[in-house]
Amino acid sequence: MRTLALFDFDGTLYKKDSLIEFTRFAKGNVPFYKKMLLLFPDLIGLKLRLLPNEKVKVKFLTTFFKGMAIETFESAAKDFALNEIEKNLNPKIFDAFLKHLESGHEVYIVSASASQWIAPWSEQYKAGVIGTQLQIESGRLTGKLASKNCYGIEKVNRIKALLKLEDYQHICIYGSGRGDREMLALAKTP
Repeated sequence: MRTLALFDFDGTLYKKDSLIEFTRFAKGNVPFYKKMLLLFPDLIGLKLRLLPNEKVKVKFLTTFFKGMAIETFESAAKDFALNEIEKNLNPKIFDAFLKHLESGHEVYIVSASASQWIAPWSEQYKAGVIGTQLQIESGRLTGKLASKNCYGIEKVNRIKALLKLEDYQHICIYGSGRGDREMLALAKTP
């Protein structure tokens, strides 16, 4: 019997918002907080559901990363993944993650975050990542997305584009946010 385990990252496997944590890690505290003040109205609009998630995410990425060389970005992402992620894992969910891996199940992290700061960590465990892709032009980040934001129904679309769900007898889903509702509906047990 084939089993698939799908884990949301931010707020589920990882206790915090990795976009925020990675950005603070990559940019430093003082520049991070200065720019966060500029983004404050947009973040409030997002929290109050007045602004769409993807629009605010693009503004955030543009503010912090537009023009950054992809090599610099990926180096910081790898450093964050290998040195910071383990510090903020949800122990209960991480234990389930490890049990699925030990049982030989196929395991994927499905996240609205960019795969660059998750994949170096997940590769150690031989778990795949389905994440939001960032747009790169002439070797530099544009601040825009190269794919739809991997959130809500887009998580389901990306999973189905990569995997044939009918091939699995069991599909275990771990998610805790409003962006996971559609993915949670894919759960399948006999």
